[in-house]
Amino acid sequence: MKKTPRKPLISLCMIVKNEADTLARCLQSVRGVADEIIIVDTGSTDSTVSIARSFGARIIPFPWTGDFASARNAGLAGARGSWILVLDADEELEPGSKKELLVCAEHTEYEAFFVRIHNHKGTDRASQTITVNPILRMFKRCPNYRFSGIIHEQIAAVIVQETPAAAMHMSTVVVHHYGYADGVVEKKDKISRNIGLLKEQLRLNPGDAFHHFNMAVEYMRLGDYGHALEHILTSLDHVEPDTSYIHLLYKYEIRCLAVTGDLPGALEACERGLALFPDYPDLHHIKGALLLQVSAFAEAKAALGRALDIGASPPAYHTESGLGTYLTRTLLGQACQQIGEDNEAIACYTRAAQLHPEPLPLVTRLVRLFKCAGRELEIKGWLAEHLPVILAEQRPELVRLLVTDGCYAAAADVLGGGVNEDAAGEQVVREFGEGELAAGETVAREVGANERSSGAHAEKGQDYAGEPEAASADSLIRLLQRAEAIPAAELTYGDIAALLQHPAIARTTGGTMSASESAASAVQPWISLADKVLATLEASSGFSPAAARARLALPLPRPAD
Repeated sequence: MKKTPRKPLISLCMIVKNEADTLARCLQSVRGVADEIIIVDTGSTDSTVSIARSFGARIIPFPWTGDFASARNAGLAGARGSWILVLDADEELEPGSKKELLVCAEHTEYEAFFVRIHNHKGTDRASQTITVNPILRMFKRCPNYRFSGIIHEQIAAVIVQETPAAAMHMSTVVVHHYGYADGVVEKKDKISRNIGLLKEQLRLNPGDAFHHFNMAVEYMRLGDYGHALEHILTSLDHVEPDTSYIHLLYKYEIRCLAVTGDLPGALEACERGLALFPDYPDLHHIKGALLLQVSAFAEAKAALGRALDIGASPPAYHTESGLGTYLTRTLLGQACQQIGEDNEAIACYTRAAQLHPEPLPLVTRLVRLFKCAGRELEIKGWLAEHLPVILAEQRPELVRLLVTDGCYAAAADVLGGGVNEDAAGEQVVREFGEGELAAGETVAREVGANERSSGAHAEKGQDYAGEPEAASADSLIRLLQRAEAIPAAELTYGDIAALLQHPAIARTTGGTMSASESAASAVQPWISLADKVLATLEASSGFSPAAARARLALPLPRPAD
């Protein structure tokens, strides 16, 4: 007896054009989830169609008319599944979300499901997530459920219109999106395309709140905050009270006002937004940031504390990674630092670094605080206890950071690892490479010499590779110890420049420095000299508070890329 084929449960529907670079990754991500793949191709001239066919997709050719909704709907018309899943070629389903998506499809009491779109800075899952947006991406297949809008096409309103009692669920399914990653926007000229389409829509319907909202977003991407604000205010005038993106309108209004210099207006907009959305941590965070700018430190701490009490944003809100968590703790640390609460600031920066996907910039803040508090030799122990991953995986970067910020004793401590010099030398060789330490003895002699002329040191520091005498592996440690021993009044630009140009410390290990890197390299010794001089002033009761604040305010070292 011939079996009747099982009806597809989930139909993946996509529209594509020249997506050969990313399509395979997207389709691979839904294997085991999508029973059917419908690809609407709007005129690809690369290998997009052949890639889609290799995954068993059904191709629907569809001449591009400038209408995204029409192209989407062509795919819906050809689908046979019980559920429609919508993805773009520059997206992929999180592997850990497959099971949840299949569970969602079993819950027929819901009409649609929202997923969490993670917008990335880079072009792979490992890159930092910048924003997280709840977007409706899976819904029941129904002849009356069709997209509307030639750009930023929507279907939620249509579902509610057709099924007023429709229940929709906020899932925790994650979809990664790379379409607005660095360089991708420029490559596809998305902003110009979007603005052109939106202008046409607003010509036809000048009071459409959603189109005004999207126009504001595009102008913000261009850095045109004045025009963006106009569209935000128009959208607020026309938007329905229960619209899902109202919280974003307030957030973007605040941002536009702040960028254009209207801090009182931005704070007033914060209060209006928080009256409607008191559980939205982004607004509390932004309020704290604004209060920091006007030196209202106690009020800033209170606002940031409320954001931390809420934590990561509830699922219904569009948010940015770190708001309510590590970015908020970083700002709270800055507020504590400004009012002299160093221990609280250290605790905030430490917790932020523990949560941050790229913690090294926060370690620079910790290093500066420990140094200025006279606790430099506690740095290694603190990191070992609270941030052991830095010592285990980023020790060379940490040493460069410490040396750049003038923490020579701490750098030697980190390199020595608490063992004898021979063992320390072996550790340096393993982590920095023996070749990079050549001529370390020569540099050490330079720093310890009686004649410390700035010009002479700068010249000698450029030619380490040509020195005939190879250094022993522990030369870098001795170099740091000798630099630490020089009295601040005798330290010169050449001393510091020679140290920073040591191959194991230099930020650039090969090739030509960029203009900004070259400028930073030239300026850093002066910053270190200023810090050393300010440190000597701290002993004077008259200058101590001002000197301490000035040391903390000096430019922070930039971790190596």
